[in-house]
Amino acid sequence: MLNLLNKKKTMALLMGLAVGMTSTAFAAENQTVQANEQVKEVSDTAASDGNEKTKDTADDKKDTSAVDSFSDVPQGHWAYEALDYLAQHGVIEGYNDGTFQGNRTMTRYEMASIVANAMKSDKGDIGDKAVLKQLEAEFHADIQNMQKQIDANKADIEKLKEDAERVKIYGFGRVSWDNDNIKGYADQNDNNRFYLDLKGSFKVNDNWNFNFESETNQRYARYVTSNGDVKYHEGHDDSDGVIQRVWAEGNIDKLHVDVGRRWRGLGFQNVLLGNETDGIVLDYPLDNNGLKALAFYQKPTDAGYDFAMYGLGIQGPVSKNLQINLAYAMLDIDKNESPGYDPYNGNAPLVNTFGSHGLVLSAMWNPLRNITLIGDYVRTNAETQHVTEYVGDRVNNFDIDENTSKSIRLNYRWTNLNDPGSFQLYTRWFDYGRHGNIMGDEEWGLLKPGSNGWVFGFKYVPAKNIEWETMYEIADMYDGTYGKQNEQYKRHLLRTQVDFHF
Repeated sequence: MLNLLNKKKTMALLMGLAVGMTSTAFAAENQTVQANEQVKEVSDTAASDGNEKTKDTADDKKDTSAVDSFSDVPQGHWAYEALDYLAQHGVIEGYNDGTFQGNRTMTRYEMASIVANAMKSDKGDIGDKAVLKQLEAEFHADIQNMQKQIDANKADIEKLKEDAERVKIYGFGRVSWDNDNIKGYADQNDNNRFYLDLKGSFKVNDNWNFNFESETNQRYARYVTSNGDVKYHEGHDDSDGVIQRVWAEGNIDKLHVDVGRRWRGLGFQNVLLGNETDGIVLDYPLDNNGLKALAFYQKPTDAGYDFAMYGLGIQGPVSKNLQINLAYAMLDIDKNESPGYDPYNGNAPLVNTFGSHGLVLSAMWNPLRNITLIGDYVRTNAETQHVTEYVGDRVNNFDIDENTSKSIRLNYRWTNLNDPGSFQLYTRWFDYGRHGNIMGDEEWGLLKPGSNGWVFGFKYVPAKNIEWETMYEIADMYDGTYGKQNEQYKRHLLRTQVDFHF
């Protein structure tokens, strides 16, 4: 039997890897491993199941009374030769140079760690196991003490993990730039912005979370009003940076409940509704594949509006490549009744431009790999609006009878924030009636009621969690300026933006 003092150093490294010890377990000559480091390293050793190299230990100031009795094992101790015997028989392994660095004494902690890990394997014959049994008897109390500490550490780690998972903070920041010739809207160039969407989720119990969302929307210094006036930086809204939305979400048996103030939509492209609302949404599974029935009651929170909408829907997959999102909404006002007042115009009554009912039929289809088609059809029961404009000596009379909206989007591929280099190409055709939605998502002014045309764009992930998107829109659009509300022009919009997700 070779003496440990004559073995090559590389064997010790392999041993450390095999039994789950760090290289610090065999540090320089006469180095003494600190007790609190020993406790942490033993925990890591157990977690690695003896197959992976554990992480370097740190001073976590844990109670180390269980290992205070550990002392150096004299080099002449029979355990050295026993370990060498087991190494030669392949039960344990050392470093590539063939040694266990026997030029220094080993602590009982190191010996016990080696034995504890060797006991997990089925290597060796009867003689090998007899030697291992002798070692186990020698270090039995030490192994028991280490296992107690490991169990305590595992419990502490699980508790810390549970506490950490109770709070999640996430969202994204955006830098955006537009070149736009839109007319008739006061936010002509307000889509040039720095924007932060910050969200938080707090775990109440296994069934319920409470959530919040805070939006900070800092616009660039220069923008143009609908009258063509150039404005410069005038500060920002008082609401920027505060928590605007709070809601609870959870399950009562199979029934999912979403209640409070948050952004909500109807349809895959949110044409009928895509807005902040107060209310409640309930959904119940209809099968085991994700198809579910919806019931909702919501009140839009836009300034001046005072109505509620309620209804039923169904959404989810109906086949391997087809999903649907259907909803029928009813309002608590008549189709000729004002939905509220205009806070920017002397609180004058608002004109009802969406009636009292709305329907959305929406589907998502994957006919081929990397190809996705998304379509939305929306219809309201809005009454024909008779409009009279007085422009000098001229009187303009016209009717608005556009109570449908349609949008078809074609996607090639999808981006993946965890996969730098992934990309998406898309095009969208849309035809939005001036009275063709209730409060649809305009996507930062991209899709306005009374416009029809095309959007072409791409998305690209240059680095993990960063997405760059650029789009170009060309559309026929009605001028919203008084005296020209029935005149059309060509709208051109170029937008590029970078989102930083966290």
